[in-house]
Amino acid sequence: MRPGRGLTVTLFVVSVVYLLGALRISTPEGQYAAVGPGAFPLAIGLGLVCCLLWMGLRPDRGPRVVVVDWRAGVLSAAVFLIYLILLDVVGYLAATVPFVTIESRLLGSRAWRRDLIVSVAITASVYALFQLVLGFRLPPGLFG
Repeated sequence: MRPGRGLTVTLFVVSVVYLLGALRISTPEGQYAAVGPGAFPLAIGLGLVCCLLWMGLRPDRGPRVVVVDWRAGVLSAAVFLIYLILLDVVGYLAATVPFVTIESRLLGSRAWRRDLIVSVAITASVYALFQLVLGFRLPPGLFG
């Protein structure tokens, strides 16, 4: 068994249990929703199972060295916490564009202009999906 295979098997079992739990979520009587309360947990569970199947079934390519950049992880978590705090204060639009731009930088991007354009596109797309299509109200903040 190659290194990491045990972790893959363990995570696969946990993912299957999670998926089975997600399948048990039901829509309350008398309520209709295009996307029920179990849709996102089900999608996450299926994604986990598929990824772990891919990890477990791919051919062995020898040992790999994984380097974890803890500094970037801690900074990313801090930026996310600041984003959560600012979300209600300044609103979704004003908080999300800088959040996505900064996270892109922390993940290794060095193209500020492209990151900003992509951040605006992602933010506008998610805003349109939630506000206009699903009718879910995002925090308005300064623009509300």
